[in-house]
Amino acid sequence: MAVALLWSVCTASQAQDRAACERIVRLVAEAVGAGSIGEIEPFLAPGFIFSGQEGDRARAVMKLLVAQLGERVERIETVRQERTEEGLELVCAFTYAGRLGRKEATFLFDGEGRLKRLELLPIRVRTLGDKGGTFARPAARQLDIPVRRLGNLLTATALLDGRERTFILDNGAPRLMLNSRRCVPVRDTAALRISSSKGVNASIAGMDIVTISGFDFHGIRAGGGEFLCFDMSHLEDGTEVFGLLGYEVYKDYDLLFDYGAGMLTLLDPAVTDSCVRRLACGRPVTEVPVRMEGHVACVEARIGTHTLRLGIDCGAGTDLLDDGLWDSLRSDLVRRRETTLTGADAEVRRVRSGRVKRLTIGDREFRRVPTVFNDMSHLNLSLGHGLDGLIGFPVLSAQRTVLSYRSGRLIFLP
Repeated sequence: MAVALLWSVCTASQAQDRAACERIVRLVAEAVGAGSIGEIEPFLAPGFIFSGQEGDRARAVMKLLVAQLGERVERIETVRQERTEEGLELVCAFTYAGRLGRKEATFLFDGEGRLKRLELLPIRVRTLGDKGGTFARPAARQLDIPVRRLGNLLTATALLDGRERTFILDNGAPRLMLNSRRCVPVRDTAALRISSSKGVNASIAGMDIVTISGFDFHGIRAGGGEFLCFDMSHLEDGTEVFGLLGYEVYKDYDLLFDYGAGMLTLLDPAVTDSCVRRLACGRPVTEVPVRMEGHVACVEARIGTHTLRLGIDCGAGTDLLDDGLWDSLRSDLVRRRETTLTGADAEVRRVRSGRVKRLTIGDREFRRVPTVFNDMSHLNLSLGHGLDGLIGFPVLSAQRTVLSYRSGRLIFLP
C-alpha cells in the first residue's frame, strides 16, 4: 500500500508539472499571436536558451522573432514528451494561420517548471558584435566634403567596392548602414531571418548583413567586412542612395555643417578652435555643452518654461519632440495640425505637428521651428537618461554649426 501510495503521489505530481508546462506552451502560442513576450518572461529560467542564444541575448532574439512573425497559432498538438536529466522536454506542433503552416517546437523545462530552452522555428542568428566596422583615418587634419541636399537631408559620395556612390549623412545612426535594394545580401532561404534597429517610428525589421570588399569616404577607409543593410528605397526620391553614413564613420572628427555653402568639414579636434576663430572673424559665437547618450550628442534647450534634452541628428529632416509634451507645449506652438512622418523603417505614421514659437539653445534663439511630435519611447530604451526630442535640419541649417564630439560642445557661428 505504501508503494502504491507513493506511485500515486508521484504520478499526480508529474501530471501537475506537465499541466503547468503545457500552460506555458499555450502562453508562448498566445505571445506569437500578440507579438509580445511580456506574459512569458516571468516563466523563463535564468539561463534561458533560444535558438542557440543564451540569457539576455536569447530574450532579445525571441522578442524580435515574436514581434516580427505576424502569425497566429490556430492549433497546438503534443507530439511527444520525455523526462531527461535536464528536465521535462515537450515537442509540440504549432499550426500557424498563415504562411508558416505546421511547425514543430521543442520546449525544455527545468525542475522548477521554468522554460529552460525553446526552439520555436528554424532561425539562424548572425551578429556583427558591438564594435561595428573599423575605419582608418587619413593624415589630413581637415577634410572638406561637398554635400548636396536631398529634401532636408544631406548626401555625400563615397567609394563602395571601388565605385562612387551616394550616401545620406546621418549622425543619428550608430553605424555605416547599407541599402539592401542597392547592395543585395546573399540570402539563406533555409532560415527565417529577423533583425532590428531603432528608427523614428519603431524598430526597423528586415535588416540583414551584407559583405563588401572596401569602403572609402574621402580618405576614411574600411577594408572588406560585414555591414548592416535594410531597404531604404523610400528615402531615395529620385536619387540612388546606397546607405547611411552613421556615427562610427566620423566619430574621431568634429563636424562643421555649412548647408549654405554645400559643405561638410571634418576637423581633427586639435584644429577645431583655430578653425572657429578664423570663421568667426572676431564676432561672438554661441557654445553650449554636449553630453553623449550612446552615440547621440545631446544638448539642453528651452521652450517656454520647459528645459528639454535634445539629440543632435543631421538625419532628421525636421525637429522632433516626444508626443508626451504636446499638451504641456500647446501654448508655445502655432500652426498645430496633423501630418505624416516617415522614418528609416519606411513606416508612415500620422503624427501631430506645429511650429515652436521660440526654441532657445544657449543664447541662440530659433523662431517658428517646424516640429513633429511622436512617441520616442522605443528610441530611449537603449539610452541611459533618454531624450525629449531631436534637433535636425531646421536648427543645423540656420547657420554654420560645429559639433565637437571630443570637447563636448555645440558651436553656433555668426
